[in-house]
Amino acid sequence: MKAAALTGDRLSNSATKEKLFYGFSLNSNTGRMLHDLEIPHRLRNGGFFICLQGEAEFFLDLEHYRLKAGDMCVAFPFSILQTVSTGDDPEGFVMVAGIKLFNDIRIPSLMDYYLYIKNNPCISLSEEEREMLTELCRQMIQKYERIDHPFRLEIANSMFRVIYCEIASIYKRGKPIVHESVSRKDMLFRKFLFLVAQNHQQHREIGYYAHEMCITSRYLSSVVKEKSGSSALGWINGMVMRQAKSLLKDSRLSVQQISDELNFANPSFFGQYFKKYTGVTPKKFRDGISCNPSV
Repeated sequence: MKAAALTGDRLSNSATKEKLFYGFSLNSNTGRMLHDLEIPHRLRNGGFFICLQGEAEFFLDLEHYRLKAGDMCVAFPFSILQTVSTGDDPEGFVMVAGIKLFNDIRIPSLMDYYLYIKNNPCISLSEEEREMLTELCRQMIQKYERIDHPFRLEIANSMFRVIYCEIASIYKRGKPIVHESVSRKDMLFRKFLFLVAQNHQQHREIGYYAHEMCITSRYLSSVVKEKSGSSALGWINGMVMRQAKSLLKDSRLSVQQISDELNFANPSFFGQYFKKYTGVTPKKFRDGISCNPSV
């Protein structure tokens, strides 16, 4: 479910710098977005994906799911998502919203609905339900894009709450898609990736993850190598470098601030680490100098 392709084109207005909705796509090929999630991602935003064609296989918070046409998955902010397979170019409907929208929802028994959906994130939709949600989202985006309307944000916020309530109702009366079982080694490998996605900013040593999983570092290394063909340390450094590159490209944080964000002792040490894996300094990378693509 790169699907949950919670990384689409941003719909922020360049003049206002608003970040109300972070991604939206109707009846579009989601294959490219899905490939962006083959590495575990800790989602900063939340949203839902409706599969319209093809299949999507993925792990969400360590559970293994497989969606087919007509199925929906909801992912809340801070979930860990990784795509496994997307079949023959799945097409789907994606909506991604900033965390503020989720925090502003006020409905009775909100926490009960949240916990139920989080524990049962995938569900099959009827044709009527699918068309209803699609149309509501179309209307919300149309109203949100009326740049000159003085209350467009308030209207869009209200419509998002309507959509959330409709989704909660569907989950309560529908039958969730049960997660699929995997082998013990697959589970260990996925748990390792889950922990790395959560903790790579603070912990870059294999021993920490082995301890958290109650296995030896040697056994962890052998399982990761067997299941992925890459070393455990390679996965850890890879996630650190991907975040470092993302922050250098897509944020206004200084190198000092990025160094602090990634828990390096100082910018000099961060620079040495970054250059070791890319061949260029963080500043040169930000300036567009090509680097070694190995990490």
